Amino acid sequence: MSQGYIKEIFSSFQGEGASVEGSCYGLRQIFIRFAGCPLSQGLLGTKGCRWCDSPEAKANQPKQCLIEEKAGLQSFGGINNPVTVENILEAIRNLTTNDLHSISFTGGEPLHQPEFLEKLLILLKKENYKIYLETAYTEDIDFLKRIIHLIDFACVDVKDRSAEASLNWEMLVEREIKMCEILKNNAKVFAKTVISKSSRKEDFEVIAKLCGRIGVPIVIQIVTPPAKSNILQPTWEQIIELSGIASEYLPPDKIGISVQMHKFLDIL
Repeated sequence: MSQGYIKEIFSSFQGEGASVEGSCYGLRQIFIRFAGCPLSQGLLGTKGCRWCDSPEAKANQPKQCLIEEKAGLQSFGGINNPVTVENILEAIRNLTTNDLHSISFTGGEPLHQPEFLEKLLILLKKENYKIYLETAYTEDIDFLKRIIHLIDFACVDVKDRSAEASLNWEMLVEREIKMCEILKNNAKVFAKTVISKSSRKEDFEVIAKLCGRIGVPIVIQIVTPPAKSNILQPTWEQIIELSGIASEYLPPDKIGISVQMHKFLDIL
């Protein structure tokens, strides 16, 4: 399929991650935000993450794709969805700057539109762009295996139980860790786990142990609570404790703490 649904395209700096292998934290990227999130649409029995930071990308078929008019301008024009791969390539070329590091595929969920994603990846790799994939879930593991040679960096959002992204949390985490393991065959990959005050150390230890088993770094990301929510950030004591738990399964250079830099700076 050469057409797909994209919520927005813009140039900014990667605001998530830490100084672990696979992270592009602080590097200039062009962000392609895919529309549609299977977790928010009830695939695993819930409405997705309680603290989703991109609720506008949940819809499968938004009417318009917003495109930043010039890199750093933070003002947008728009074209009608579905868009073509050529539409996206034109936008990327227009937003490419000398300090561009990579193209970030985020969402929503990029793997929710597999054929469209694959066509776009192939064209971008032909033009020597580096690819950063941010993902949380796919039903099609075989598809992920097919495209790993096209991905340079990857962040797999391994959900904490308190995110309430699935009625079967253990199954979801196992799938996400399997995705890490597959991506590791070609990409520099890390797991990101968003934590809040309601996160439990026993649940985090499950994730840390699985990451240690396959040798994938883990980033502990402090939640940015949505407006008018009762979600609280973790305490300092929690952060220290969780980092200590991670150190039982991973070396220090594979453990990091992250906040959403772009949220604090109020940039795209």
